[in-house]
Amino acid sequence: MSEELRRVGGSPREPLPDALRALALLAVLLVNALGYPDAPHGPSLGIARPDGALSASITQAVVAGLLQGKGYPILAFLFGLSMVLAARGRAREQRRMRGVQRRRRLLSLGVAHGVFVYFGDILTLYALVGRRLHERLHQPWRPLRRHLRRALAVAVLAKLAFIALHLVPTLGQGLPALPPPPGLAAVDSPGAFVALNARTYLVWLFGSLLFAGPVVYLCMLAGGIAGRLRLLTHRRWRAALGRVARRAGPPLLAANLALGVAIARHGNDPDAAPALAIAGELLYLPLAAAIVAAVAHASSGGRAGWCRALAPLGQRSLTLYIGHGLLCIALYAGIGLALQPATWLAATLAALLWLLALGLAQRWPQVQGPLERWMARP
Repeated sequence: MSEELRRVGGSPREPLPDALRALALLAVLLVNALGYPDAPHGPSLGIARPDGALSASITQAVVAGLLQGKGYPILAFLFGLSMVLAARGRAREQRRMRGVQRRRRLLSLGVAHGVFVYFGDILTLYALVGRRLHERLHQPWRPLRRHLRRALAVAVLAKLAFIALHLVPTLGQGLPALPPPPGLAAVDSPGAFVALNARTYLVWLFGSLLFAGPVVYLCMLAGGIAGRLRLLTHRRWRAALGRVARRAGPPLLAANLALGVAIARHGNDPDAAPALAIAGELLYLPLAAAIVAAVAHASSGGRAGWCRALAPLGQRSLTLYIGHGLLCIALYAGIGLALQPATWLAATLAALLWLLALGLAQRWPQVQGPLERWMARP
């Protein structure tokens, strides 16, 4: 998820990207925790438990409005930004070889995670989409701007194609509904679990590369450009970031919260699903951008105390991400305890895990996570 070197180009790590990474990971953990008990065939935020409970509706509305669809683009943005930060002070061939090595390790980790742990793996997507990004980010500005315009056009086309899919009537519409196939919580043998998870992972990866890949690449490219401009940390940009946060943030937040309420009320209705998915495609990414601007502005370029407090967790994001997937297997999968907790409880457990990881990272800031240590090996 990040360049996990303790120092970059001979200078200390900037705390702001790590703080943003920690916040984005909280969104990923909560969304995954709510959806896992009903994966892979259920709603992305799971079925409300208890059915009709106000606590479940409020939890789903808040998670959908504030977190769903925001963590992944922010992490992609930080992926590109980290590439630029890690390349500072390195020769061209050195940074190329280092980038190739890290992407290979990230890809192998992502495939293992996607096949054996959680089908909705983002590491594979980032490794594949970002494979040609490194050299692009170090082009002169004129060709880089042209490339950015092309990437934006392709991302818009991918978004429109995905939206168009939701406007096409579903094949077999009007036929009697069939019971859903068994999910991860229903299969109780390791072989069946891996087979179901791996099949879903391959389908998910193909669809993600086709429709989400161009958007993820655009976010990575934007992050790399932001790193070159020092957009998040230099004081020359601070006023502009504040204007973006103040002008775009409130209306986007209100629209996303309204969508969150709609998802909580109608998320299990197949007739409402296309409209909700289209609204999410239009609203999630702009709010993610506004969140980045707001956090960067509020952090005073990364000098705020809360920013430095969050940074140690952002440096251990891989270990927390994979560890949470393993915990979901133990708690919610059929080969584990097969629990189906109340919606608010599942969200609370994920948040507590995040807080525990934050406390451990702050207590032992010099101790790298095992996966970060592996990624940093020469």
